[in-house]
Amino acid sequence: MRAVFFWGVCVGFPIFSIAARQRSFPEFSLDWRAFVRCLRWLIWFTLITTVLFIGVSFHFKAFNYDGQFMTRVSEYFFWAFLQQIGLQTFLTRRLRQVFRNPYLAAFASSSLFALIHLPNAALVIFTWVGGFFWALSFQRTPNLYALAVSHGWLAVVALYCVPTRWLHGLRIGPTYWNY
Repeated sequence: MRAVFFWGVCVGFPIFSIAARQRSFPEFSLDWRAFVRCLRWLIWFTLITTVLFIGVSFHFKAFNYDGQFMTRVSEYFFWAFLQQIGLQTFLTRRLRQVFRNPYLAAFASSSLFALIHLPNAALVIFTWVGGFFWALSFQRTPNLYALAVSHGWLAVVALYCVPTRWLHGLRIGPTYWNY
C-alpha cells in the first residue's frame, strides 16, 4: 500500500499533472550552468546547516556513523530528487501562481512539506527550514538536481549527526511509531 501511495500519488500524480499542463520540464535540464546557478545560492544554506548538524553531534555525543556513507548518499539523493519533484514542480509552482511574493510562496510550500513529515517533530522542523530555502532557490533558478544534492546531503548528515531518538530513523506517518 505504501508503494502504491508513494509511486502513484507522491511521484506519479505530480508528474502527470505537470505533463498535462505545461508539457515541458525546464527544471530537469542537464544544463550545467543552471545547476551551478541554483547550487550557488544553496551552497551557503547547505554548508551552514551541515556545520550546525555537526555541532549538534558534538554537543550531544550523537555521531551515528554506520559505515554505509556512499550507499546512504546515493539513496538519499534519489529520494530527495523524487521529493523535490512533488514539492517544487507541483506544489511551489502552483503556490507561486497564488502568491505573488516569492517568500510567501516559499513559506506556504515549506509549511505543507513540513506537515507531511508529521508526527516526527525533528523532521517537521528540518523540512520546514530546508523546504523554505529549496523553494526560494527553485523560484530563482529551477533545477531539481541542485536541490536534490542539497536535500540528499543534509538528510545523510542529519541521519549521522542528529541524536537517533530525535529522528526515529527518519520515519514519518504510522511507521514513526514502529521505530
